[in-house]
Amino acid sequence: MLRAAIIGVSGFGNVHYNDLKGQYEGGLMKPVAAAIINQDEEKEKCEYLRSAGCEIFSDYKEMLAKHKGNIDICFIPTGIHLHRPMTIDALNAGANVFVEKPVVATYQEIAPMQEAAVKNDRYIAVGYQTMYASEAVTMKKLILEGAIGKLQTVKAYGIWPRPFSYYARNNWAGRLKIRDNWVLDSPYNNALAHQLNMICFLAGKKFDSSADLATVQSELYRAYEIESADTAAIRMMTDDGIKLLFIVSHCSEVNEGPIIEAKGEKGKITWHYSGKTVFETASGTETIQNEPGDSLRKSMMKSLRERVTDKSVFICSPAIAGVQTLCINGAHDSCTIKSIDKKFIKTVKLEKDDSRLVLENVDDVIREAFEKEVLFSELPNPPAWSSGVGKISDVRNYKGFPQV
Repeated sequence: MLRAAIIGVSGFGNVHYNDLKGQYEGGLMKPVAAAIINQDEEKEKCEYLRSAGCEIFSDYKEMLAKHKGNIDICFIPTGIHLHRPMTIDALNAGANVFVEKPVVATYQEIAPMQEAAVKNDRYIAVGYQTMYASEAVTMKKLILEGAIGKLQTVKAYGIWPRPFSYYARNNWAGRLKIRDNWVLDSPYNNALAHQLNMICFLAGKKFDSSADLATVQSELYRAYEIESADTAAIRMMTDDGIKLLFIVSHCSEVNEGPIIEAKGEKGKITWHYSGKTVFETASGTETIQNEPGDSLRKSMMKSLRERVTDKSVFICSPAIAGVQTLCINGAHDSCTIKSIDKKFIKTVKLEKDDSRLVLENVDDVIREAFEKEVLFSELPNPPAWSSGVGKISDVRNYKGFPQV
């Protein structure tokens, strides 16, 4: 069995913990070490890990020092601002790394991670599980084969309402920075980052690459009293003229999408989060069922295991995931985040003393912007809360965020 370690088991770390637990019970990975700072709150998980022969630590650096050279894969499901230092430390301890998405907050953090991976002859895989889906593989291959003609546009939208408790769940939710560390938490850099990463991947010129971005332009807004944005429209252009569009909000009336559409000169492909992908090509129309979530996690784990000994096995690398980071950096370079006037916002009460905010007409605005392939302020009748499109940010030869 491969030897595994994990840093954190709470919050989304619970998903990684269950991944590791499933691998152990399937006889595929053995948990040898875990760093858990809240052991009193996670007694049941600690007991299970100890029963599996896993040593528990309060400090991840102490864990890596003691188990240096004894870890095949280290799971890192921590806050965005911790991804770079923890990944580099794990690589230097001889482990391959599975780090949660997004890979990092700023583009300049990627190079030192890649350098550490090369130096230690180890890999970094980023937790975008949709990249391992059978329908994602089919979509990318058909686009590269020209099944829908020359690719013109890849776009996505998602309206996923989130309550006040969502922004109170940890110390970095909705934050731009934690002390001196960028976080840039937002719908496009967290809950819906999978789909932003996917549209960049689908526009890549090779199967194992994402798009070569040239420019990014955005509108970023907040209805919640947070540092970052909760509603956004982002347009990217690639160096070969493909338009990418990403439109999202956490302040919608309904939960809908995300939906991805890749449009070419001779057809289109539409991916639905609800569970199907529709291929419209010269050969006709075909609908397939998407791979379910549990299966995706297992597919991803299989790739991580096989990549340990076979470098030809596909993983979502920092080179791929880093284009999503480049996009969000360019979006923040393009414009400042605008606070929306409270007259356009209503509060909806929920159960358990929770509530959420709804931005006026945002559901219809996002659907129309997606259909017309424009940003909010470019609509024929732009919403009253919109305040103009940001500048075009050139991200070719990008040096780092924030761009001067």
